[in-house]
Amino acid sequence: MKLSSRVEGITPSGSIKIAEKITHLRNNGKSIIGLNVGEPDFSSHENIIQETKEALNNGKTRYSLVSGETDLRKEIISYYNDKFSTNFSYENVLVGNGSKQVIYNAFQALLNEGDEVIIPIPYWVTIPESVKLAGGKNVFVAVKDNFHLDIDAIKAAITTKTKVIYINTPNNPSGICYSKEEILELEKILIDNDIYLLSDEAYEALVYEDEFVSPSAVSQELAKRTICIQSFSKTFCMTGFRLGYMIAPKEFINNVSSFQGHLCGNVSPFSQYGAIGALKAKDLILSPLVQTMRKRRDLSVELFKELFDFTKPSGAFYLFLNIDKYIESGKVKDSTEMVELLIEEAGVALVPGKFFGMDNYIRLAYTAHSDEIKRAFNNIKKVLS
Repeated sequence: MKLSSRVEGITPSGSIKIAEKITHLRNNGKSIIGLNVGEPDFSSHENIIQETKEALNNGKTRYSLVSGETDLRKEIISYYNDKFSTNFSYENVLVGNGSKQVIYNAFQALLNEGDEVIIPIPYWVTIPESVKLAGGKNVFVAVKDNFHLDIDAIKAAITTKTKVIYINTPNNPSGICYSKEEILELEKILIDNDIYLLSDEAYEALVYEDEFVSPSAVSQELAKRTICIQSFSKTFCMTGFRLGYMIAPKEFINNVSSFQGHLCGNVSPFSQYGAIGALKAKDLILSPLVQTMRKRRDLSVELFKELFDFTKPSGAFYLFLNIDKYIESGKVKDSTEMVELLIEEAGVALVPGKFFGMDNYIRLAYTAHSDEIKRAFNNIKKVLS
């Protein structure tokens, strides 16, 4: 069967490929410590489960509003306005099937054939594929040694075809949070060149030291040019619910809603009521999660600094580990070979940095129990020593 060039041009998700390999090895009796998946080992909070069950019992199983249940959109914007001292309306919110689909929606709405999207490296693996599927062109730019934005590199990458700058803060895979100063510098670039900002904020509540800055909250002028993308998956431990959302100007929301109406119709309504339950119980959910992840971050930093160079993350739940010394010594030739070595000989799964645009790094997710992290470190140390 002859497929479309769009589908044939897609690069499969590297993290999903690793997960499939682990499943195969486990099914064949091999013990694997999974530090590859960006998913907390927390169960969804009982309030989420109860609200979902109640919605099912109340018959919330039929078609829903394309942009999302009004009650959920109001809860979302109340959460955002309270946290960032803004004054958005629920009409600035659109709910989608996870942040992946919401990002896909945004690029489909923004890009014409050949429009360029500036993407700092490292980037989340799905972004370049979403740009390509929308007919856009990826323009990758380097960051500073500490993974903060290189504003000069971004300026140099702008052409008459530039339509969007994409950022992810806190960043997957580096864990870096961009500062207000960086965001203000971006604002000037956006205004001077009449372009837009897509701000991926899936880890916005998982911040340990640095202040998290949501660009939409920095100024009214920046809010007019920003599509803020957030998710219930990471911060509320609801990965299976597939719920993400965007906050953007009303006209943009209306246009994306028209597109989503043809793409998937709506998000399952009972999942949305589970998300309402999450927001109502946010203090009960977020505080224990952040405390636990901070402890795991500190443990992982203390252990793995013996084996790798890396920048200490201030958000999300990843270490992005530099493997240059192992490449230079001939131990491995690239990130894929390093990950394969650690899976086969250490029984520990990580993700190659190749999929994030940096083949001399590997990503570790400290989402497992502390005992598992310690065991993983000991296994890896034996192999690399």
